[in-house]
Amino acid sequence: MILGIEGVSCVGKTTLAAQLAPHLNRPAVIPCYYHASPDPTRLPAPEPFTAEHQLANIAQFLDVEDLRLTRARQALSNGLDVILDRTVDTLLAHAHAVGRMHGFDCDDQALRLVTSRPVAMPDLTIVLTADPDVLTRRARLRKGMPTIFYDRHFSEHFNAYLAHPLAPAVALLDAACGSPGDLTAGALDHVRRHQAAQRRPSPALGPHPLKEAS
Repeated sequence: MILGIEGVSCVGKTTLAAQLAPHLNRPAVIPCYYHASPDPTRLPAPEPFTAEHQLANIAQFLDVEDLRLTRARQALSNGLDVILDRTVDTLLAHAHAVGRMHGFDCDDQALRLVTSRPVAMPDLTIVLTADPDVLTRRARLRKGMPTIFYDRHFSEHFNAYLAHPLAPAVALLDAACGSPGDLTAGALDHVRRHQAAQRRPSPALGPHPLKEAS
């Protein structure tokens, strides 16, 4: 399966991915766009002020998605699971949030741009949420973290998009509720239930395809 982990920065996506990995089938854990980029210093600034700049930014991130897609395909071809630290829905959620904050709307254009190219589409996405005050405290421990990533309004708009993402199945978890072990157990419960549902007999079952966002 392809499992996506989503949410704003500092919510615990990378930590959860590492905690889930031992419970899946030797998964390839594919890092977020920043860490998957050959040169993160060349990635665009996180806060464009026009629709044109935001769409140009998405096009640049889709080049990084090509690299992530290649890794996902390799893992699936070897019969392994995939964990995506952020999914292509991140690009659309970011565009939605920034647009709402700066008075532009490029949601439809961003969707057309993303769905025009093949991407690693998760079977199930776990969306992590947390109180903005918790995110602010965590962000202060990260040197150089852009303030927009833990802005309360940005988080609200980002999460609003994730209520209706491209991913076909989504489960929400409060990352600040309970211990890290509790969070992992909750995520695994969603994963197991999804896997059980997929194993139920259905017509014309075939090998796992790498879905495209279309």
